[in-house]
Amino acid sequence: MKIWEIGSQLPLTTSKGSSDSSTPSEYAKILAEKIADARTEMEQMDEIQARLDEIAELHEELTGRALDSSQSGEKSTIRKFKPDGSILFLTVQDGKTVSVIKKKPRLVAVSDPMAPLTPSGKIAVKLEARPEIDFAAFMM
Repeated sequence: MKIWEIGSQLPLTTSKGSSDSSTPSEYAKILAEKIADARTEMEQMDEIQARLDEIAELHEELTGRALDSSQSGEKSTIRKFKPDGSILFLTVQDGKTVSVIKKKPRLVAVSDPMAPLTPSGKIAVKLEARPEIDFAAFMM
């Protein structure tokens, strides 16, 4: 049973306070108009859905594969800059994460004069992130 068919089974009530019980109230008239408009719109939507189903069947018959609506989804790339200097690239399609790529910063060995000497007597070395602009990463 279609939704618009349910409305035909609902009785239209008349106002009980009116002197003539055979004439419907203004509210009942407006309600009847709205129900008729809704039925018309639902019939039109059913016709359109039937056409779309027919088109999908024809597409499947001609191409041999089902019509996939997820292929038409928009794909976007989000770049997040993390506090440690790394960059996170998220590829999102239809609200779902498709791929995640993390680019770590370039670390360079730098002498640390504030640190104590190593057991061999050499100056301690620490790794420090040096900014390196990778334009190819931004083009992803």
